[in-house]
Amino acid sequence: MPKRLIVVPRWSGTPASDWYPWLERELASMSPPPFAPIIGATVPDSASSTISNWMAAVRAVLGTNPGEIADTVLVGHSVGCQAVLRVLAELPEGVHAAGVLCVAGWFWTDAPWASLMPWIDTPFDLERAKIAAGAPIVVLISDNDPHTSDWKANRAAWRDRLGATSIIVHGAAHFNGGHYPIILETLAERFT
Repeated sequence: MPKRLIVVPRWSGTPASDWYPWLERELASMSPPPFAPIIGATVPDSASSTISNWMAAVRAVLGTNPGEIADTVLVGHSVGCQAVLRVLAELPEGVHAAGVLCVAGWFWTDAPWASLMPWIDTPFDLERAKIAAGAPIVVLISDNDPHTSDWKANRAAWRDRLGATSIIVHGAAHFNGGHYPIILETLAERFT
């Protein structure tokens, strides 16, 4: 039985942005499809929305049914990774997802703007997020991300804080393009 997949977009992103439609088409074309349904979270005013608004958008698509959550893989892109982890950190004890893929994930950025600072400065329960993620947590990190240029420190932070497995992708910048085969491959190899 296929797992449910939820994709949480980047800052200013929508379900129609970047590689999200491509990923949905590619996954749907597989026989049998490994994920169904595939749901894109919509964050109102995602260019300036608050942590609570982002988390509300993730909660709305994740739901509260422990069985459905246990069969759900979450994919976050950039700030979407933060939103996913913060929602997982607040799930009731014993409730967990089927895994988390973070694309261009970060805990800090090189030059944060004012509305991004709360994401960096507001702590959350990393241990609870790790447990509620299920297994595994995988993060795709570009070696030339303009927002987190020290990819080695970023990789170490993901490992040390969440026990995440990192995959370093050469030249992917902030993963804002229309397709990235590594995302599809990672989902197929590690989350099905």
